[in-house]
Amino acid sequence: MNLPYLAGVVTANDVRQKGSGSYAADFVSWAKIMQLINKNAPGWMPQLAIAPDGGNVFKAPNNSGYVQVSFIHSDEGETMEWPQAIMDNRNNPIPYDKISARDITDTHRRAICSAAAAFFSLGFELWAREEYAAAEHVAEPAGTVPQSAKVQPTAPVQPAAPTATVNPDEIRQSLEAELIELLQTKMDKGNTLAYLDEKAKKWKLTKGGSRVQQMNIDQLQICIDELRNKKH
Repeated sequence: MNLPYLAGVVTANDVRQKGSGSYAADFVSWAKIMQLINKNAPGWMPQLAIAPDGGNVFKAPNNSGYVQVSFIHSDEGETMEWPQAIMDNRNNPIPYDKISARDITDTHRRAICSAAAAFFSLGFELWAREEYAAAEHVAEPAGTVPQSAKVQPTAPVQPAAPTATVNPDEIRQSLEAELIELLQTKMDKGNTLAYLDEKAKKWKLTKGGSRVQQMNIDQLQICIDELRNKKH
């Protein structure tokens, strides 16, 4: 089996930061991780293993749960399965009978990131505290990285749970996904654009690109609360 080697594919431009000071942590979103795989290792796709009960959650001895992700390619074959514990936002395991669909999907995306680092070395810098590569458009001699493009992870790494480096992004990812879903289900397209324009003006979101991604955690939650209470 020829596994792609994707160390160095993640650049400084792909890395975002959550929190500040001693609570700051670098992360790359699961969507970006998949985009980089699709671009640099086409044909490799993640899949969830089937548990003995026919679902995707395996039961641990202490009655918590975990999923197992592997990557599969039609020509190259399939990697080994990579386990990922199903945890809450404080990294505590969730009791098996309390695990929800949302817990499974969030863990699935976290496991993709962890497995991609394990099998392809994609984003390994998040765990190894290595410097990230420069953005592709920065012209530098081969083998060098300009000092301005070097980014050092600032969050303390938990050796026993390497996926904790990505965990700080989970809350934001969940809020962004929920807000997008609410915008699609609670408003028509015209009103959605007007609503986001109103928030952009109010909060001075002037960076360009996605208004949702520009919002901070509190702003995302405000929008979610407003739309949850909005009647059709």
